[in-house]
Amino acid sequence: MFHQLNDQTIAPELKVVLKLKYLNLNDIVGVKGLFKFQISEPGSIRELVPLNMGLVDLTLFDLPELKFIWKGPTNFLSLQMLDMIYVNGCPKLKTIFSPTIVRSLPMLKTLRISNCEELEHIFDSGDSEEFKCLYTCSQQVCFPNLEWIEVENCNKLKCLFYNFVAGHFPSLADLDIADCSQLEKIFAFEHEAGDDGQEGTAKDGEQVLLRNLTHINFTSLPNFKEIHHGFKLTNNFEQTITDCPKYAPSLYLYPGKTLMSFFQAQFLCLGSHC
Repeated sequence: MFHQLNDQTIAPELKVVLKLKYLNLNDIVGVKGLFKFQISEPGSIRELVPLNMGLVDLTLFDLPELKFIWKGPTNFLSLQMLDMIYVNGCPKLKTIFSPTIVRSLPMLKTLRISNCEELEHIFDSGDSEEFKCLYTCSQQVCFPNLEWIEVENCNKLKCLFYNFVAGHFPSLADLDIADCSQLEKIFAFEHEAGDDGQEGTAKDGEQVLLRNLTHINFTSLPNFKEIHHGFKLTNNFEQTITDCPKYAPSLYLYPGKTLMSFFQAQFLCLGSHC
């Protein structure tokens, strides 16, 4: 929809796009892409100046031909104000974010994705070495305010987040995942295990990863096994698990915490009906 040729001289029409705060596209046929940036001098060695976009709320609903949301040079588009993104009913979309912008989401609180049958990655890894450099080697917290993730009916997803570190999700509190037939885990953190088999542990050996995660709701995930390697349930943790035959909550209790005390504090549904 927005196809801009950028040579670091911002055209008036591009300025209008960059000032957008709310974008809601609903039931539009023929839209194959939203934001595409091309450099008029692709061989130039000049350092690119990132474009700042004021987008706060992005909702994409029933776009049957949509194949990409963002496309352009690496580390080129900054979304400093993005608070919520909701993508629903985009069957040809294979990824949500590209490496162009993923480090620039400091205000993102809510990520909702549903009914995207071809979705393979929430974040496009691109060149794997470049991806690791951008995220696992970066001291910048990628998602300092991300609190809620909801994913539903995305059957090609095997993992939501690859090659991140746990410190990129300090505020995550709620996970709602349903009807993702190939999903095996939520996070595949880089360097999940150290020499002692544990990464991100306190001195007493207890996991401190995702310390604010207190609620999960998992439904119809036939291949789901774990949230992340070594994940342990906190005392105030609440979860509803329905039809996830490979997920065993008792494996993720802290030492000394019994399954009986867990049932007293949590609602757990392991069958297909509750």
